[in-house]
Amino acid sequence: MIFLLILIQSGTGFLNVKADQDSLPVYVDNDYIGKTPIIRHPLKADEYNVGFYPQDSIETASWQIKQGKIGALWRIAKYGEGTVKARIADNSVTTVELNHRKTMAASGKTKLKVFGCLGGVFAVGVIAGIGLSALF
Repeated sequence: MIFLLILIQSGTGFLNVKADQDSLPVYVDNDYIGKTPIIRHPLKADEYNVGFYPQDSIETASWQIKQGKIGALWRIAKYGEGTVKARIADNSVTTVELNHRKTMAASGKTKLKVFGCLGGVFAVGVIAGIGLSALF
């Protein structure tokens, strides 16, 4: 009987999820497991994506980018910031911390980086064009 109990429990670990706010939705891969904080949620020993968004929403946004819908890029930035990889080990507790404020700011930071780079490339092009026109 004891051997059977040990066999059933082997291969299982636990996940704790903390966040900067309580009552935020938490997904492990595509499965909703509850709201923050999550304490000792049992999972099979493996590696998981843990975050505020299900993985299928990230995949949908990826397909939208491939179709030329640039707005999905901002969502992917947010989803990426709101998701971490967690390795659940057998008979142990793994704790992850999620930052909701940082996740919500990710799309704005990505826009700034993208448009900043494009603006920089445009400015270099204008300066090069002026320089070349002065030479010829």
